[in-house]
Amino acid sequence: MPAGGGPLVGDVGELGLLDAIRPYLATSGGVAGGVLTIGAGDDAAAWEPPSDRAIVTTTDSLVEEVHFHRPTDPGVAGDVGWKLLAVSFSDLAAMAALPGPAFISLALPPEWPLAWVDAMYREMARLCQEHGAVIAGGNITSAAAAVLTSTCLGVAEPSRILRRDGARPGWALAVTGRLGGAAAALRLAHDPDAVPRLGAAGEEAQAAWRARLRRPEPRLSAGAALTAAGIRVALDVSDGLYVDAGRLLGAGGAGGLLLDAAALPVEVGVREAWPGAWLDVVGGGEDYELLFAGPPEMVDRACRALGGQGLEAVRIGTFDEGLGERVLVDGEERPAPAVGHLHFGG
Repeated sequence: MPAGGGPLVGDVGELGLLDAIRPYLATSGGVAGGVLTIGAGDDAAAWEPPSDRAIVTTTDSLVEEVHFHRPTDPGVAGDVGWKLLAVSFSDLAAMAALPGPAFISLALPPEWPLAWVDAMYREMARLCQEHGAVIAGGNITSAAAAVLTSTCLGVAEPSRILRRDGARPGWALAVTGRLGGAAAALRLAHDPDAVPRLGAAGEEAQAAWRARLRRPEPRLSAGAALTAAGIRVALDVSDGLYVDAGRLLGAGGAGGLLLDAAALPVEVGVREAWPGAWLDVVGGGEDYELLFAGPPEMVDRACRALGGQGLEAVRIGTFDEGLGERVLVDGEERPAPAVGHLHFGG
């Protein structure tokens, strides 16, 4: 039981829980260029999207003791709420879609404090406000362990939706932002000996890693910029650089992908903390950056456009007619590290 007291979910029951989250729910209004005509309060919601846009839908779940540990205070619970919605928004970004109505389903243990639920919804509502989305409903139920699910609808121009398939030999691969911060935060919990190797920048680096893990930033504006530059092949880096780059390779027409280790944009401090294993950390996952591919000149144009928005983006590899996914390290080609997240281990 966390310190501070206050009612628990089991104390207030379903009606009390609904009363607590109702202020964060939209009942009507404009969203993503369309109109939410029926929002929270009915058996289902009704949304009229713009007539010239395709509806893009995604759903994600966070499971207690699989994706997060039980919160210890409202601040940590707020981080969980933010991340729940951010990972769905990241999926929309990877399709060049803008978010509209979101639906949140909570399966919660009765002993969860009501303050944690309020903190989760407050942060989800804040993320929605940042990106022009709304929470339009969802579901609640009791469970032995928490299972949190977000289902988000978005809109995109039908001819400009980003897809995983289509990479060809000779195409370049690029990525936004920096990689390895979230994985470093997780790894550090089991490898405290890495801290002394960070030196004077240790505290700042660790804080940045924790922020990347707890509060990823969905690259929604980047998705739109990529399509404007002509890019049509992309996905978000959720399960890890090598796993997700392999998905682009598998869905395209190239036989191989060569990544350049020297070109990888690595989160500050990762190389210093794990000098012999930083390539593994970079592929650990939960970066929620965008990988994208296209002819080299198009990729370079997209990188410049993103740089004009203040978001770093760099070329990191080339699709070729080789065999599988490799990494160029100090002039030597190696198989890509077998790291990253795959459900059920495969």
